[in-house]
Amino acid sequence: MEKAAHIRERIPYGLRFAAKQVLTLLTGLLLARTRLFEGLPSLAVAFTAAAPKSCLLTACAGSIAGSLLFSEDPLTGLMGAAAVLACGMISFSLRSITQTQETPLSAMAVSFLCCAASGVTITLANGFYPGSVLMFLCDGLLAGGVAYFYVRALALWKVLHRPAALDSAEALSLMAGICALLLSFSSVHIFIFVPSRILAVWLILLSAELFAETGGGAAGILCGTALEIACKTPGLACCYALGGLLGGLFARRKRWLLPLVLTCIAGLYPVLTQDTDAVAVFAETAFAGAVFCLVPQKALLRLRKLFSAASAPTDKNLVRVSNQLQTAARALSEITPYLTEQQLRQGKVPGTAFMTRRVQELSCMDCANRKSCWDTQERETRTAMAECFSLLHSKQYLSPEELPGNLAEKCTRRNMLCASCIQAYEENAQSPYGRCAERTGTDPFTAASDLLTDAAARFADTRQLLQRESAAAAQVFRSFGVKVHNAACFSQNGRYTLYVTTEAMAADINKSALSAELGRACGCSFALPTISAAGEEFRWSFAQVEQLRLRTGTAQHAADGHTCGDFFLTFARDGKQYFILCDGMGTGASAAADAQATAEIFASLLRADLSFACALRTVNSALLMREDTESVSTLDVVCVDLYNGETHFYKAGAAASYLLRGKKMDCVETPCMPIGILPGARFEHEKRTLRKGDVIVMVSDGTCALRDDPIVDALKRFDGGSAQTLAESILRSSRKNLQKNKEDDSTVLAIVVE
Repeated sequence: MEKAAHIRERIPYGLRFAAKQVLTLLTGLLLARTRLFEGLPSLAVAFTAAAPKSCLLTACAGSIAGSLLFSEDPLTGLMGAAAVLACGMISFSLRSITQTQETPLSAMAVSFLCCAASGVTITLANGFYPGSVLMFLCDGLLAGGVAYFYVRALALWKVLHRPAALDSAEALSLMAGICALLLSFSSVHIFIFVPSRILAVWLILLSAELFAETGGGAAGILCGTALEIACKTPGLACCYALGGLLGGLFARRKRWLLPLVLTCIAGLYPVLTQDTDAVAVFAETAFAGAVFCLVPQKALLRLRKLFSAASAPTDKNLVRVSNQLQTAARALSEITPYLTEQQLRQGKVPGTAFMTRRVQELSCMDCANRKSCWDTQERETRTAMAECFSLLHSKQYLSPEELPGNLAEKCTRRNMLCASCIQAYEENAQSPYGRCAERTGTDPFTAASDLLTDAAARFADTRQLLQRESAAAAQVFRSFGVKVHNAACFSQNGRYTLYVTTEAMAADINKSALSAELGRACGCSFALPTISAAGEEFRWSFAQVEQLRLRTGTAQHAADGHTCGDFFLTFARDGKQYFILCDGMGTGASAAADAQATAEIFASLLRADLSFACALRTVNSALLMREDTESVSTLDVVCVDLYNGETHFYKAGAAASYLLRGKKMDCVETPCMPIGILPGARFEHEKRTLRKGDVIVMVSDGTCALRDDPIVDALKRFDGGSAQTLAESILRSSRKNLQKNKEDDSTVLAIVVE
């Protein structure tokens, strides 16, 4: 910014003034050629009302010239020129009387009144009819709204003279002003391509990079709506808005994900609309995204620093973003049911390919006529099978007399074939997407909807300012002889953080005693502070100390004597300790590989801050996508909050967990399905609050296959000693009564709270 200001000062004033006047003249000329409602040049009227006083005459001249040059008939051109001239005169008079610059509200009022007066005049001259009134009303509203944003956008030249970054309102005004300029180039075409759409994609990419999903979504809505009206391309606003929203969301992880996600959304656009313009939009988006990837990272960092204030959302912005993400999630979740409904209306039952293969397995594998039906006349047979499932869907019943095509003529197992069709149809209906190999667990819209819903929940989970605790903390500092400028205590997810700004720091202050007093005042325990100097002030940061510590012990037994088919892992994140126990289907190395893959993928998704439900559905979809073999696993998860002891038990087909509290036993058992079977997998959830001395035992189903008495007895005998000894004792006791031919892999995980 300082370098730009230095370069600007070196340019002679006369040259700068001449360049400003020429630019204003050309802008008015270009805006006057755009008439969205085939009426008045609304954008030119708005620009005249918003132009600075030093450029008002030039803006008026350029807009009048454009109105006369680009009108279809002389009368319309004259009326447009009259509207621009009236707007310029009124604006000049208001500024001369008030001796102030144009304000957004006054520019909006002047633009609307001038368009309305011109529209009334044209209506009286040409005869009254409702369509003309509506057209000029739209012109007036458009001119007023654009003038409001023009005034705010044109005032942004002051950013070159100040170190402060733009706020969100200024950034939105700048986007709206640029979108209005894009309308002037919307009529320029190169074959089927529109350069203004490429510029719009660039604006969306930059906005998403600078302001994350809020800026990408806002720019997408503005650009898409403007160009959808100007280019008459339905659905463009939805495409750009969703692309900018998702692109900004995923750009937080990798920069290249931003253009990739926007290009993928634009790729779905022609598939859903079946329009030639949609194909051009996809090509334009891909080109703009490729060029965006070539922009140096340093340039983007400079822009982000310039706009950094707007990229820090307030609590209200977080709630708004959460609502936007939830709306987008609902829209994506409705795509698959809509496409399925369209298929059914066309007589196509989703999952027909799967059901046909299933019928072959059930009734045709050992049939003597199989070669004639499925080799010689395969196309006719598949067509007849599709008609069978269509009849079955409409009537919910299929009889041998209703078999169509060559099935009615050549099939020797009509009754068996009908029964197989009904069975395959019922199996297919158990899945919400159709239990077919090409769609099971791979529905991209539902997966994206899950991710957006999860992100919306994260945005809605904002921290809360505690007024009473903040005042108490300030009082504690004053009692230690330190002058306090500001104190703020926040609570987020049950965790306290304290930030204090003071005038000076006493050299002999006892930080341990200060932290203890602050903890008593705020109702928690704080660690020693982190102190940083900011000019003449000192900033203190206090983080809450974890209240609990955990000791763990594990023991395993392999049924085949070599490799245990169970897998467990544990990790800590954000003051929470996670324990994951996974039991793969079967025993031995194959089951161990499935269990390890399931547990590690699930843990990586939790580390990426996905919710338990979203992570489970993602892992379940990954297991269902495996075509080589069936991969079924149970998943047992325990999450302990080390700050307040709140503990969550999540189970998907897992065995019971045991909780010892003093001398009281608590069994956490929730019957549910394992993952890797059906798309609709979900956790069963229980919540407990732990205290010091409590013990948790997680086991696989091989440990408690017959009865849980050995586990309960071992827990009752536990004296608070080694967690490893407890785990080994439970494993030995549980395996005494098992027979060799009924052995299964066994795992015990003991957790002692301190």
